[in-house]
Amino acid sequence: MNLLKAGVLYQSDVPAIWDQLTAHQAAIGDYLRVIGLDVVVDRAEGYAYTRQLDPDTRDDGAAVPRLVTRHRLSFPVSLMLALLRGRLAESDATSSDPRLLLTRDDLVEMVRSFLPPRSNEAHLVDQIDSNIKKLCELKVLRQTKQPGLFEVRRHIKALVDAQVLNDFNELLATYRSTIATPEDNE
Repeated sequence: MNLLKAGVLYQSDVPAIWDQLTAHQAAIGDYLRVIGLDVVVDRAEGYAYTRQLDPDTRDDGAAVPRLVTRHRLSFPVSLMLALLRGRLAESDATSSDPRLLLTRDDLVEMVRSFLPPRSNEAHLVDQIDSNIKKLCELKVLRQTKQPGLFEVRRHIKALVDAQVLNDFNELLATYRSTIATPEDNE
């Protein structure tokens, strides 16, 4: 039940429940498949979540109501997701620490160059703060005990996979080339 309520379950957050989940993964998966859900367990990264099965993948072809909430994300939140996924990939490649910790200022600077400039800097920072709050609600970011310090949660890899990240990087390269000034092209 914790898996359904939590959205994402981390081994480090609830080790006893994690042990039960991994011990009975097949039975839990069979049980949830009846109501149209699939259990995804990433033992290497230490997280698990449920996702809605496609109606086509059901064995009996029965229509099942949507049980997993879909979130429509704004462009700035989607941008932050992709940028955070890129930072996590960089961190994994260069650091042995499995955790990626970023300050609020790091997050603001990471996003600032991609958003349209505003005459009111405080309004821009407020918008980024609201995006950070949204990512915390989605459990992509977790506020640490230290104020202004956030942990990027590992299940972001499931939300933004390598192909999406590659497509995003190509889109950014195109965007950067279109905003280049004529002096840059000479």
